[in-house]
Amino acid sequence: MFPVAIVIGLFFAAGLLAKASGVVARAVLTWHDRRNDHPELGQTQIATIKRRETLVALVQDVIAIAGFVTAGVLAFAQLIGGVDRLTAIAGASFMLVLIGFALQRVLTDIIAGFAMFAERWYSVGDTIFIPGHELQGIVEDVSLRRTRLQTLDGEVIHIHNSQIPAVRVLPQGVKELAVELFVTDGARAESIIGSVVSALPQSSTTFVRRPWVEEIEEIGDSLVRIRMRASVVPGREWLVDGFFADLLRARSGEALIAHGPVALVVDEGAQSSFSRASAISRRARPAA
Repeated sequence: MFPVAIVIGLFFAAGLLAKASGVVARAVLTWHDRRNDHPELGQTQIATIKRRETLVALVQDVIAIAGFVTAGVLAFAQLIGGVDRLTAIAGASFMLVLIGFALQRVLTDIIAGFAMFAERWYSVGDTIFIPGHELQGIVEDVSLRRTRLQTLDGEVIHIHNSQIPAVRVLPQGVKELAVELFVTDGARAESIIGSVVSALPQSSTTFVRRPWVEEIEEIGDSLVRIRMRASVVPGREWLVDGFFADLLRARSGEALIAHGPVALVVDEGAQSSFSRASAISRRARPAA
């Protein structure tokens, strides 16, 4: 009975260690959130906060796994007669081989989790899309074994890290869209746009920012180009190129709208990268 009591005590201590690490992690996050509770945080500060939350979650997971592995090894040593005997037969123990095969999937997930964290694929709070599985959501929690996502529909998705072949990350968490509209009467079109925009919803799950007029250009006597911008939650792009565009057409009529509205995704980082790439290709192209 004495070895059994020791085994129970070891796993009980491992459980307490895991719970204690969770309590400490939550306390650290609460303290950090309180310290950084500012309505005008920059993108760099937000990225740092998300990175720290991810690190805290992974450290908590490492402590819990290390505690239970240590408890398992010591418990096995007690059952076979002591730590010295375990050391003597560890190299040839068939049971350890079986345990290794049983933990193959777990180790694969853990190695994938370490690799993704070291390479900074994503952090807690990032909006990601996982191709192949067609999953999209906000990263709520990460561990060495799995990633937990929250979707716009309120669903919680758990996926093993080894099942994530690639991710598309939207660090800012919103989609910026530009809307191009060609009209015959700029003043009338601007008035209609204002009335339609005031009726649109604005929340953290719809329009993050309602459409606004960014530029008005008179092309000719009876043709005006209006460029608008809007911010929506990823996955709700149809609010701009469907809902908003249909309302504009219905209120304006065919006589006012010459062409559009046409919605395009705006990404300054991508535009800069493509501009740099095209400039390099132009310099590398031989003269005609």
